[in-house]
Amino acid sequence: MTIKSLEYFLVVVKHLNISRAAQELYISQPALSKQIRLLEEELQVSLFERNNHSMTLTHAGEVLVTEANELFLKHSQLIERVRAAAQPVSNTLQIHHMLGALNTQIPEWILAFQEQNPDLSIQLTKSTPSRIFSDLLSSKIQAGLLLSATTTCPQPLQTRVIHTDVLTLAVSKHHPLAGRHRISFSEISNETLLLLESQDAPFQHSLLPFFLHLNSGQNHIKIHYLKDMETIVAMVRSGAGISFIAKDYCIDTDKLHLIPIADALPIRLCVAWNPHYSDKNTEHFIHYIFEQTEKTQTAGTD
Repeated sequence: MTIKSLEYFLVVVKHLNISRAAQELYISQPALSKQIRLLEEELQVSLFERNNHSMTLTHAGEVLVTEANELFLKHSQLIERVRAAAQPVSNTLQIHHMLGALNTQIPEWILAFQEQNPDLSIQLTKSTPSRIFSDLLSSKIQAGLLLSATTTCPQPLQTRVIHTDVLTLAVSKHHPLAGRHRISFSEISNETLLLLESQDAPFQHSLLPFFLHLNSGQNHIKIHYLKDMETIVAMVRSGAGISFIAKDYCIDTDKLHLIPIADALPIRLCVAWNPHYSDKNTEHFIHYIFEQTEKTQTAGTD
């Protein structure tokens, strides 16, 4: 069995027609038929059910499709890793972060890592989740910092939670709800909700369907979208509306009251990277962040 014979097989599967598959492969129909027959003889199975007018995959053929696709994926990843290993190690770490992702101890960790590695330049740039994933996949950046209610990301990227935050309802200290120490989504009614656009705060927007469902038919909720969090915080302080804000975002809570939302998912700060394009400096940085995370978690349980 060769890579070429598997490629031929997948093209036949694509068309389920030897003639059309042969045209795509620029070989003769008898030559392609022979390749498929030799593959079946080697595997000692029938890959296709054939009649005068059509072809269908057998169960063995379906299994080979799955295995062949996985093999080609691993083959592609092998090539990427070998090529990446041949590239010179960059002395620059490009790290992109979401809005609000640097409002914890992360900047201190990055500064300490920089001090330990003075020959390494670290560049931090604000970005959006979709752009971070895209730049990681194309190896334009080495790491990303994302706030999310989930930890899912496109393959082959990897993520790890490095901080967990609590989602709160932010209200003015003069708001009727300011005396509350805890609240649920269903108790939030007849308010003006101030939010960022979805690309800047996907974790906020992932809550909207659940929040609006709990309030459907009962309360009137107005939603206004604003461009930056500073404006939202200022408007909440003035009593112009309320907002969903991760607790650690607001260091200065003057004239602002944060109420933990009981039925909200925790907000996770994750570091994301592409293991297929990681050089030694990237691996060193990711390992350092893991170490700091574990130290913080250990200290929190003492």
